[in-house]
Amino acid sequence: MRSDPHTLAGAYALHAVDDLGELAAIEGHLAGCPECAEEARGLRETAARLGAAVAVAPPPALRARVMAEIGLVRQLPPAVPPARAHAAPAAARSWWPRAATALAAACLAVAVGLGVVVVRTRDQLDAERDGGRRIAAVLAAPDSRSVTARTGAGGTATVVVSRSEQSMVFFSSGMAALPQGRTYQLWRIGRDGPRPDRLTRPDTAGRVPPTVLGGLGDATKVAVTVEPAGGSARPTTEPLLVLDLPRA
Repeated sequence: MRSDPHTLAGAYALHAVDDLGELAAIEGHLAGCPECAEEARGLRETAARLGAAVAVAPPPALRARVMAEIGLVRQLPPAVPPARAHAAPAAARSWWPRAATALAAACLAVAVGLGVVVVRTRDQLDAERDGGRRIAAVLAAPDSRSVTARTGAGGTATVVVSRSEQSMVFFSSGMAALPQGRTYQLWRIGRDGPRPDRLTRPDTAGRVPPTVLGGLGDATKVAVTVEPAGGSARPTTEPLLVLDLPRA
């Protein structure tokens, strides 16, 4: 039994149709089906570009940047379609229009969900946008460098530093949950000793999302301690970890 010509556009674009009858059928079909012809043309152009691509070693800080971006993405529950008593088989057609429609519907659903659930004041939204821009600037800076250390609880913490931006971003995973009334506090350590910085608490999965710390200044280390809620002017406990900041 020969395959439906609608389903062979990808194989045809990659010169993977060996059966002469199927080859004649798909070529005849493409001559009269602009949609499939466009799909085959696009796939062939993409394959040509991939074949001409040159491998490039990723920059040292790429992994840290990717992990930081993951922390910025809201995790949504999987969408479960309603059960159908009887599902009629759909006619075979190009996958691209269906994929585009599904993607548009998913984007619309996410946008509507966020619009309903996330209700914040304009000042809060402005602050979040500003923080996001600062995080992106540090992660994308050509001179960004990262350092990672393990916590005592088996988690990891990372600091990405950009001296051109005079700033740094902290994020972590696997941080232990804290009791009520306690918080993690970050410290920038320079010539004058530790200076208090951000307070943070991990989510239920132990993740601390990317957080911009204060100005880099003369800081050479970043430390994390457990402090009373509201923070402390000086550390009151031994640091859980200390990260030596990468040099320029």
